[in-house]
Amino acid sequence: MIDPISAIAAAKVAYETIKKGFQIGKDVESMAGDIGRWMNAINDVKESHNKAKSRRFGSVEEEALETFAAKKQAEKMEDELRNFIIGNYGLNGWNDIIRIQAQLRKKKLEEKRQRQQQVENIMYWGTVGCLVLLITVFLIGVLTFALF
Repeated sequence: MIDPISAIAAAKVAYETIKKGFQIGKDVESMAGDIGRWMNAINDVKESHNKAKSRRFGSVEEEALETFAAKKQAEKMEDELRNFIIGNYGLNGWNDIIRIQAQLRKKKLEEKRQRQQQVENIMYWGTVGCLVLLITVFLIGVLTFALF
């Protein structure tokens, strides 16, 4: 997760790209990458705000105010984008974005689950390998001691 200032800057860039795309007539599906970047940045802003609210150490007040301001900017962008899309493409346009957002979240969760499974597999097979190595060394030591 990135800091809220960087996240809101990334959200603004993606937001402007989306608005320009709609203005020149692009459809929602062709801008899925831009929408995904914007949604990820908005999500980072919201997560950093929630994390700052729950922090117990450091400059909590200052960080909370920064993240609160970034969160409010993100919410304003969401409202503007929703109104723009509904105004130009109808409710179906906004529903398409919500569908894309759900797909992106699902994909992100699946990738996270796969990474976690890979880490667990590495840990499991690493432990098995270490145990095999230890048992082998122990057996070699016992056999060497027994033969001499």
